[in-house]
Amino acid sequence: MNVKSHLEKIARLESLRNRFDPLVDFELWFWAGMTAGTHAVNAALHCAGVTASDDIHPTQPGAYLVPHADGSLTTEFRPLGDILHVGRPVIEAAIPEDIESMMHLMETVERYRDPCVREGLLPTAAIVAECEAALARCQRLLNERLQGEAHGH
Repeated sequence: MNVKSHLEKIARLESLRNRFDPLVDFELWFWAGMTAGTHAVNAALHCAGVTASDDIHPTQPGAYLVPHADGSLTTEFRPLGDILHVGRPVIEAAIPEDIESMMHLMETVERYRDPCVREGLLPTAAIVAECEAALARCQRLLNERLQGEAHGH
């Protein structure tokens, strides 16, 4: 995807997320937040020139759905564009420090995926607060990078 598309998705996901009670609707709140955070990391990686900013959509590491003028989609192998999750796939290129921080923040969030969504651990206010803080910091780092890009830094 391209940066603009990532930003649009983040806005929609955050709007949706704000309608949920994080303890009652944890799974939906969590997935919306984790997905928004992944979009933020992808947008930052594109801004930094670490990954390609194309209008294609990842299905598996290295495999992308590529739209064509006739509306059809084909699966094609391409150089790294969007990551699916932090670490999937592994990025071999140098990653700027702010984006590295964003990735660590997303690892903080993702460590609650399996226990709370798949294994039955009941979310607590502390888990919600930790996820919320990590996602907010991730978004702030993206915004700082975008502001720097706008000012030619």
